[in-house]
Amino acid sequence: MSGIGVRLVPQGELREGRSPARCVEVDLGPGDEPVRITPAELVRLAIEADTVLAEIRAHAKEAESQWRASLGRWFEEAKAAVQVQPPETALLQRVLEALRRPGRNPAGSRP
Repeated sequence: MSGIGVRLVPQGELREGRSPARCVEVDLGPGDEPVRITPAELVRLAIEADTVLAEIRAHAKEAESQWRASLGRWFEEAKAAVQVQPPETALLQRVLEALRRPGRNPAGSRP
C-alpha cells in the first residue's frame, strides 16, 4: 500500500475544473482517480478518521485486557487443579517397570 496523497490544486487547474471550492485533491493510490474535495471536507475527514481510530484502539485495548484477565484466571485454575491432584506416580511406576522387563513384547501380545 503506497498511502494516500493530498495536494492543493494550483489556480490554473481550478479554472478548468467544475468547482473552484474543491481545491484539495486526494489521491487514493494507483488505479483510482483522484478526488477533489473542499478544505472543510478534508478537515472533517481527518477528524472522523481520528475518532474512528481512537474507537478502534479503545476496543482493541479492552479486548486485550479481557484476554489477559481470562488467561490469568485459566492459569490460576490450572495451577489450583494441579496442586489439588497429586500426580499418579504409582501408575507411572508400574508402566516404567513393565517397559524395563526383559523379553517384553511392545505390541502387547505374547510370542
